[in-house]
Amino acid sequence: MELRRAVLLIVVIYILGFMTHAWHLRKTVYGDGIFYYAWLRSVVVDHDINFADEYAREQVNQPKTVYGQYGNKYSVGPALLWAPLYVTTHAIVRGDGWGLPYQLSVGIISVLYALSGLILLIRLIKLPPRIMSLILLLTAGATNLLFYGSLDTVNSHALSFFTAVVYLLFISASKKNWIAIGFALALIASVRLQDLVYIIALIPLWKQIQWPRLLLGFWIGFTPQMLAWSLLYGSLVNPYLAGGESFNLLRPHIFGVLMSLQSGLFLWTPIVAVGVAGLYLARSENTKKRVNMQVLTYLCIFCIQLYLVASWSTWWQGASVSGRMFVSILPLIAVGLGEIVRRIYIHKLLRSVLPLFVLGICVVNAMGIFYYLFTY
Repeated sequence: MELRRAVLLIVVIYILGFMTHAWHLRKTVYGDGIFYYAWLRSVVVDHDINFADEYAREQVNQPKTVYGQYGNKYSVGPALLWAPLYVTTHAIVRGDGWGLPYQLSVGIISVLYALSGLILLIRLIKLPPRIMSLILLLTAGATNLLFYGSLDTVNSHALSFFTAVVYLLFISASKKNWIAIGFALALIASVRLQDLVYIIALIPLWKQIQWPRLLLGFWIGFTPQMLAWSLLYGSLVNPYLAGGESFNLLRPHIFGVLMSLQSGLFLWTPIVAVGVAGLYLARSENTKKRVNMQVLTYLCIFCIQLYLVASWSTWWQGASVSGRMFVSILPLIAVGLGEIVRRIYIHKLLRSVLPLFVLGICVVNAMGIFYYLFTY
């Protein structure tokens, strides 16, 4: 399939999926999305960070802080990324911040972020168009990005995918802007703090790093999150940890995270396992047989993410299609898939059946998502 046709197909499926799901539910804000959305609605409409009315409307709750206000342990990064379209919608609608136009605005912009991340993968991976089209189809259709980038979009996951791709593009550029790299790393952490582990990708560039610029960019990008914690909790301690959630680093549930019937990452989305295998194969550069340090850091990021999630007090990740806490590593998985597809493409017979395999695994993934939607 031509690359342009693959991109167009993905765009159509993601937007149609979003609109159909939103039309069916008559909303886009629910679940954890309520808390991410509350940051945006409270600041833009009420001009405060008092979440009492947001929580009362949605019949949810959070423990109160030392200031006697309802807490919000969820990050502010999603609200920042949603803000441009939400603020524009509010300027036009002048409503209470909850109507369907508001909810559609944050939902559709998340879809656009997911699609932008997929398109930017083309610049990151840089493989021939026909191979790249298969990688995009696998990433968009055979992983849980299909769910979190098209259906359940008012959440952090599609945004963590997008910010990870942007960060990887910045560090792979021939001429590096260290302020931008620091800012991108901060934005990743402001969406999901666990993704701060992406700093490991800087190890091969250690001698090149301009630390003052990197730290300045990070400080600028992470200031909104620190300010939110300070104003609401009076502390810079992560409210997840302050609230009693924790890691049990000595007893990680690695098998459960990967293979549990409920949301096992490899069981529900086996293409992720293929991508990890591809990263392993790509760890050595073919021409000189030396270690590819950048790919090695990608493997390390996956392994550390796996260990952290498996050690977390809610390692099963609640209501989750596959491992929702791993959406941010899908750009790395795409790199591994590129290595696998590139090797398969050398063989004429395998190359001819590869599109059918891609179609089949995407269909199976879609069936799993439908099963989740109708049984959860």
